[in-house]
Order: sequence, then structure tokens, then C-alpha cells
Amino acid sequence: MNGPAVQTPIAGLPGWCEREAEALLTGVARHLDPAIAARPAQAAWLCAIAEALVPRGRSANAIVVDTFDAWRVAEPGFVTAYYEPVIDASRTRTGPFQTPLLRRPPDLVRVPPQADLPGDGTWGRAVAGGVEPYPDREAIGGGALDAMGLELALVADPVDAFFAQVQGSARLRFTDGGAMRIGYHGKTGHSYTAIGRVMIDRGLLPEGGATMQSIRAVLAARPGIVPEILNANRSYVFFRERPMGDPALGPAAAGGVPLVPMRSLAVDRAFIGLGTPIHLQTRLPTGDFAGVVMAEDAGSAIIGPARGDLFIGTGAEAGEIAGRVKAPAVMTLFLPKGIIPGARGGTGPLAERAPAHRSAGHGAPRGGQSAGGEASEAPSDAAGADDGTAS
Repeated sequence: MNGPAVQTPIAGLPGWCEREAEALLTGVARHLDPAIAARPAQAAWLCAIAEALVPRGRSANAIVVDTFDAWRVAEPGFVTAYYEPVIDASRTRTGPFQTPLLRRPPDLVRVPPQADLPGDGTWGRAVAGGVEPYPDREAIGGGALDAMGLELALVADPVDAFFAQVQGSARLRFTDGGAMRIGYHGKTGHSYTAIGRVMIDRGLLPEGGATMQSIRAVLAARPGIVPEILNANRSYVFFRERPMGDPALGPAAAGGVPLVPMRSLAVDRAFIGLGTPIHLQTRLPTGDFAGVVMAEDAGSAIIGPARGDLFIGTGAEAGEIAGRVKAPAVMTLFLPKGIIPGARGGTGPLAERAPAHRSAGHGAPRGGQSAGGEASEAPSDAAGADDGTAS
């Protein structure tokens, strides 16, 4: 067929097997809780599919084949990756721990788009008589918010703080032996600038050479340029404490469920409803990847029906992989039979209802960001955000 997606046999998907079918059913089941299914931007068909997934003696593969059709997104795909950093931190300003991670200020508001506000015009500072632009990264670093008492924690390296914002979440390992998980809780609204691109333009990195690892290496070798480079990205992200939950899982994300390493994907919610299973075929630094992932997060630079950001996991090893993922991809959506891809703007999944006896629906896009060359600010901007946005 001509259009945004082409139907393809499930059995012909690379790597398809009973294990992948089980992963699909497990992933969908995580979104069937009524409180999750009712969240913004969830695939509306989730509310009607539970009965079709009852095993009745069938294998996982048989359930998937009986219930879903596979639709390969026609547009060429592209995948990056992100992770949850683990950062040493202090609860108080002491010794090397001087760079704050900040809570959301009480005067930061989300509003309908306004031409006099930066970025997409939806974030600003509430003042008497209206809303004005919020201070940007440089102003905040210079103390613009110091009197507000917003410090959640302090870290020793401003680059660690920056990449926590890029990733949108982090686990903090405190000097007193305690721990905290933090997640996105708003941003200043300024347009995101990828510092990897800035460093290439200034001759600090070669064209095509911006990865999280290369960016960190240059900044570690030239600490004097750190403020200038970081401030080139005026966008600033705020955090809140999140439940620690299962340490084997990532933070709760835009989809309302904790991210699963190598099984959770940030997507553009204007095209794909959260909770949609996707077959992802791409190349990772560790080798070829072909398997089922779930649309469970978002990012405002994750734009288009075939753009994805794969959650790798938590900690330095995951970060080493995530920072090097920039690869072409093929994305194939699993949609209930009778749901036909239609790419209807912001009405969620890359599908619209076809036969009248089927149910499908919509979800409101929520936002998020990703940075070419430095993972993503933040699909986990999306992580846990319930204020109507992900970044």
C-alpha cells in the first residue's frame, strides 16, 4: 500500500520468536491498568484489547498473530539511545559538591503558546499581570534562582549535572550512604541546543564525532570552556524526587510505567500512542538489534513516525553504550486488527480507526527533547512528568 506504513507478516520480522511474542504481551500488559491506560497520549485501543489477550491455551505467538497486524513505517528510521546516570551527590553544599540539581520553581508555569515566550512559547514565569520568559541556563548558573531554596542535591561536576538534564533522570548516590532517584519536572522553555553541534562548529570535535564520550573527554581536558559550552544550551531542566522502585528497572516515564532496559523506546506521541508495541531493527555498538520494544517515553527532539530513542539501562556501562548510538532503523508497529495506520497529526498511534466495530482513539502529545550527539534531553524529560509535558 502507499502511505505511512506497509503491512508485513509478523513471522517474517527479523528475530521473531516465542520470546519476542512473550515480551510484547508482557509490555502491553504493563499498560492495561486503568490508571495507566487513561493517561494522556496512551494508545486508546489499550482500553479494549485485554479480552483478546487472554491465553485460552494459545502460545504467546498465537495470541500476537490472532490479535495484531504488523505495519512497517515507510519513512526511514533513526535511533539514538539514552540511559539513567548514577551520580555521586551531597545533600548539602560542601567540598567539591557545588553544582545544584534544582526542584521546579513555584513560579514556573505551562501556558498555551505565546509569541513572546522562548522555544515553543509554552513555558514562562508567572508575574503580576501575565507571564514572562524564564531565566535561562546562564542566568540560573549565575544565581538567578539561588534565593528560592530549590536545591534537591549538589554534585561535584557541572557536566554530570548537565547530562542528568539531557537524560532527564538520574540516581543519586549520597556521601552519607543514602540514595535518591530524580526525574524531570519542567524546564525553562528555551529552545534546546545540542552542545555536540556547538563543539563541532567551534572546531573542538570533528564533523560526525559528537558522542557523549567525546564531549565529556574534551570538557574534562579543557575545564575552562565548560561554562561557555554548557551555557550554549539555554534550556534548563528541573527535577523532583521519584520513587526508587525496582532497581533493575529505569524511572517511571511518560507512559506511566518504569522503563525496561532494551525494551522501552521514546517516540513521537503525535504519531505513536504510548503502550504501542514496536519491532525495532537497528545496529547498536554491541551488535545488530532486532526485537520488540514498547513506546513508553517521549522527547521533543524525537520527531517523526520513525524516530526512536532506546532506553539502555542504568549506570556507566549503559551510558557507554547509549552515548554511541546513532543509527538507521526500521520500525514496525503492532496494531490491533482493524486499526489502520493513518498518521492523523496529534491523535496518537500512527493509526486511525477503520472498521466501525473497532475502537481506537487519541492521546495528547506531551513533549521531550533529544540532542544530536549527546543522547536526549530528555525523553526522560518525560520520565514521570504528569504536568502535561515531558520536557
